[in-house]
Amino acid sequence: MILGYLKMNINTDIKGRRAQTAIEYLLLLMVVVVIVLVGFKLSLPRVREASNLYYNRAAPAILGEPPRCGDGVCRPPPFETCEKCPTDCGTC
Repeated sequence: MILGYLKMNINTDIKGRRAQTAIEYLLLLMVVVVIVLVGFKLSLPRVREASNLYYNRAAPAILGEPPRCGDGVCRPPPFETCEKCPTDCGTC
């Protein structure tokens, strides 16, 4: 009789510890998720701005230079200058 009672208490304690461990892991996971979401919210605008800046610098190198002379528009200096396109930019 006493052995049966002790065995029942041991099983109950083990089950209770498993549940406690699972709840602790869920709470820990929630804390990590909150930290990651707050980090994304704070750093996402800076990352977006940096990626736009990089794209705007890399796009002309990847896509090539836009058409030059004769379109009536004087594009900013790496594309058209007075020497390269006097019809659009005028003479220097």
